[in-house]
Amino acid sequence: MEKKTLTAGFCVLFLVLFLAQEHGAEGKVCLNLSDKYKGPCLTTQSCDHHCRDIEHLLSGVCRDDFRCWCNRNC
Repeated sequence: MEKKTLTAGFCVLFLVLFLAQEHGAEGKVCLNLSDKYKGPCLTTQSCDHHCRDIEHLLSGVCRDDFRCWCNRNC
């Protein structure tokens, strides 16, 4: 009886850890260079529009290198 309880406890613990890991991955956002943005990125507004409407990602921002970087789910 004790062995069954121990096994069930490990299964529940494994399930909780697995679900916590999956839930944590959903909230991560990665910043990646835009695939299709043409020309120098001068305004964050144009980059954000491009990333949202053209590439269907979360948002976009111009960085110091004058390139458009898009936020996407990891």
